[in-house]
Amino acid sequence: MKLKTVLVALIAGGSGYVLGTKAGRARFEEIKAQADRLAHSPKVQETVAHLADEVRKNAHRLPDPVADVVTSVTDQAPRA
Repeated sequence: MKLKTVLVALIAGGSGYVLGTKAGRARFEEIKAQADRLAHSPKVQETVAHLADEVRKNAHRLPDPVADVVTSVTDQAPRA
């Protein structure tokens, strides 16, 4: 390959990378903010608490080692 071709390819690739990462970062931050709003919404929190309570009630049906892990995880979840 010619040196000129390699330099043009590197410059084009570098420019595309820089421009793409700036746009990608902005989109990532937007998606992250939406996910954070969703995760902290009252309806989602209520659903998580309800599901954790249901799992907690039925954990005794599982084998002992699994039930212990499930119980410890559900104890960390918010209660309804």
